[in-house]
Parts: sequence; structure tokens; C-alpha cells
Amino acid sequence: MKPTGETMVSIRSFFEVPAASLDPVRNAMSDRIRIARGLCIVFMTFVHVPLGIGGNVFDRDAGVFDLVYFALSRMAGLSSVSLLSVVSGYFIVSSLAKVGTQRLFASKVKTLVVPLAGWNLLMLALLALYGLARGKWQDMPDFTALGMADALFALTGWPLDVPLWFLRDLFVCCLFSPLLYGALKRFPVVTILLLIAYTLFGEDLYLLQRPQLMLFFALGMWLRLSRTAEPAIDRAARWLLPGLAVMVGLYLALRTENVLFGEMNDVLRLTLDTLLRVTMAAGFWMLTDAIRRSRFGAGFLWFEPYAFFLFCSHAILFHFAAIPLRRVFGNFGGDLFAITFFALPCLAMIGAVVGLQVINGSRPLLFLFNAGRDIDPLRKSAGRETQAARSRAG
Repeated sequence: MKPTGETMVSIRSFFEVPAASLDPVRNAMSDRIRIARGLCIVFMTFVHVPLGIGGNVFDRDAGVFDLVYFALSRMAGLSSVSLLSVVSGYFIVSSLAKVGTQRLFASKVKTLVVPLAGWNLLMLALLALYGLARGKWQDMPDFTALGMADALFALTGWPLDVPLWFLRDLFVCCLFSPLLYGALKRFPVVTILLLIAYTLFGEDLYLLQRPQLMLFFALGMWLRLSRTAEPAIDRAARWLLPGLAVMVGLYLALRTENVLFGEMNDVLRLTLDTLLRVTMAAGFWMLTDAIRRSRFGAGFLWFEPYAFFLFCSHAILFHFAAIPLRRVFGNFGGDLFAITFFALPCLAMIGAVVGLQVINGSRPLLFLFNAGRDIDPLRKSAGRETQAARSRAG
């Protein structure tokens, strides 16, 4: 039996996002989201600083630096992905309204899949050159169909440029966004509960490398669909701040007692991790308002166009730059390793600015490595953001 015209209209209306149903994003909200992108990605870089040793760094007695490392990498760094996911879901709704499903999918191939493949191909080439020069091939992928699919596209495992699993998972979330929109519009509570269940029990389904991402992505969509205003979002975030204090205290206590998260019951581990990420997202969000109102706001806004390039490039830079740094400052646990730990993110930020400026005149390179986005020259962009920040502050 063929579906009738009325049925087809009903199905289409389930997925379509009427543009008139969305409120415009105000300047203050837009600035805070831009600040959040740079802020979260900078914190994320600490997760991928190479340690230079085998074994689990969390099973040793916690000194001062151990706690600093744990707080920046395991807590703030990993949890920063949650706010990025919320932001992505928040904006995907307006993209669905403006361009529709087919054009949205095509644009996400350009902005997510192409950089995913481009940066992993660059990493593969650099690993091959390093292998030829030093005779070390242990980091090369398996040259099988599945091995290369994982290396370049994170199909069932981690890609060569490990942080780019986020692009892969985000692309999957974008593919599900029309369905999520329809479900959230009609059955928001049921949809969120199902996504919580998927977060806790969906790791073995290979749909997402991190099942939590779809939950936060959907929360961002729901905030936009429900037309939740910035003050209401801030109030909810403030209510979560005491929970953040509890989670930070709990995680630090677990680290001090050398409790290994990998040995926890999976449901307990994922529940604690999700609670930390929810509350940490609230903390990051409130921090964006403080930054926007401070003298540092213009600097964060200026850096935001480089944030994607930093996200994609930092792990590659870390992989090779850590080799000489380890020889000078030692491995994790050494007295001087803290220099490497803080120096590499700083070098990555500088490298992102320089690298993106270098390729800025090449459309093919921008297409491969920066989702096709160009940037203003340094002086012009710095002056523009400073003037804009002063105007909005006034």
C-alpha cells in the first residue's frame, strides 16, 4: 500500500524545522558560544599531551602535579567536549531550518568528514616519513580495508589523529538530527531518557565512539527548540554549580585514593562521568560570561577562528614535538615533565595561528584542513574584535 499524499505531508512535517519557530541568537549569546569553542578546545589539548611511559598514570600516589594533571586532563579536558556538543546541537536546529536535510548533510561532509580524512592523511604521511627516517613503524595503521577505514575515518576504532573521533561522532549526530528534532518536538522527556539509556549501555553498538555525545547534542537541540533564553540557561547552570563542586571533590578523592576508573562497574563509571560532564559544561558556560565581561573577552573572540585548526592539529604536533621535549624534560613522573605539559598546549595555540595564516591563501588547503573557512589577516582581525568587544561592552 503506497503512502497517501496526506501521510507524506505528515511525515515531512515531523522532520521539518519551521524557520519562524526559532528566535535569533543575540550578540551576547553568540559571543559566549564563540568564547566557549576556544576555551573548551584549549582545555581539551591537555588530554593529549604524550606521557612517554607505559602503564596507568592514575595508579601512583598523587602528588601536587599528579592532581593538577588529573584535574586538567581527566576532569576539565575530557569534560570540555560536553559543552562543544551542546553548542553543536544548538546550532544544528537553525541549519535544518535554513537549508533543509539534504543540503545540511552535504555541508557536514565538507565541514566534518573532509577535515577528518585530510588531517588523518597528513598524520599518515608524517608517520611514514618518520618511519623512513628513524626506522620506527609502530604507530602505522594496519594496511587492511578496516584498518585504513579506522585510521582515516574512525569507523570502528580511533583514528590516527585521535581527537578527530569527535568529528566522526558529530557527523553521525548530524545525520540523526532530523529524527532527533522530530522526537524532541513531540516526546522530549522520553527522547532524553532513551538517550540517557544509550549513554549508559550503548558503548558496544559502535554507533558512536562516545555515546554521551548524542545526549549533549540533543540537549543543545532541545534548548533551541524550547526557545530557552540566555537568562534561563544561566539560572539552570548556576543550579548545577554546587553539583560541580561535589563532582570535583569526589573525583579528586577517588584520584587521591588511587581508584582506577577502568576497573569500575561500567554503569557506575559512565554515570559518574556523565554527571561530571553535565556539571562541568555548566561551569564552562558560566565562565564564558565572566570572560566576555572581562578585558580578556576580545582576545578569546579573536582566537575563535583558529580554534578548529587547533583542535585538528594539536595531537599531531604533540606526537612529534614531544620526542625532543622528553629527552630534555623527561617522562611523566619526572621533575621537569610539567614544563612539557604546559609548553605543548602553548606551542599548539601558536602553531594554529601561524599554520592557518600560512595556508590562508590556498583554497584547496583550507578545504582539506579548515572546513573551507578562510580568516582575516592578523592585524585586521585583532582590530575588528577589539572594536566589537568595546562596542558591545558599552
